Amino acid sequence: GERIVEQLTEQGLIGSVADLYHLNEQQLLPLEGFAQKSALNLLQAIKDSKNPPLERFIFALGIRQVGVHLAEILAKHFGSLEKLRTVTEEESLMQIQEIGPQIAHNVVSFFRNPRNQELIDKLLEAGVKPRESSGEKQGTLHGKTFVLTGSLRGYSRTEAQKLIKQMGGRVASAVSRNTDFLVAGENPGSKYEKARKLGVKIIGEKDLSQLLASRVEQNLFTNPPA
Repeated sequence: GERIVEQLTEQGLIGSVADLYHLNEQQLLPLEGFAQKSALNLLQAIKDSKNPPLERFIFALGIRQVGVHLAEILAKHFGSLEKLRTVTEEESLMQIQEIGPQIAHNVVSFFRNPRNQELIDKLLEAGVKPRESSGEKQGTLHGKTFVLTGSLRGYSRTEAQKLIKQMGGRVASAVSRNTDFLVAGENPGSKYEKARKLGVKIIGEKDLSQLLASRVEQNLFTNPPA
């Protein structure tokens, strides 16, 4: 929390996030609000954070315009931190769907910065080891981009997004010419009309359920519902 971080920085115990992994019980006990149990709990939590999923580590780096979703995309595409941190050409990043020239520039610039590379080295030396991604999932929805609109009865929005991703699909927030399916629930709103104008396939919640169950994948991909 902020209060603990403020104390650690004010006392000169940390100067960067990497310093968290060198804290010990004797340093924490004199701080306000710390007893032996709370100190040990914090140290255990820090230790438990040494092996995060690669996408969470990328997000935590604070690369400009790279949020949770783009961090997942980068993790799947590169598979490992070592491959990502050595990327040198914006063009290679722009081949990834949903990454344009500005975000590509931000990623390359971040890893070109010697201070950022030094911080990553310090984290690795402290024992932080992001879990490598297995790459794009080759599920039945692999390579397909979905947009959700309206209310779904059988799923929460978060559940539907998670299931689509588990099957290898992508979930975008806005309809574009790159959208493969618009999943329209009740009261779909403006996204529905935009999808119709762009010729995007519009499916309902029942069709989505069938796709997730892998029962009618080929029919839906080739023959959109009326």
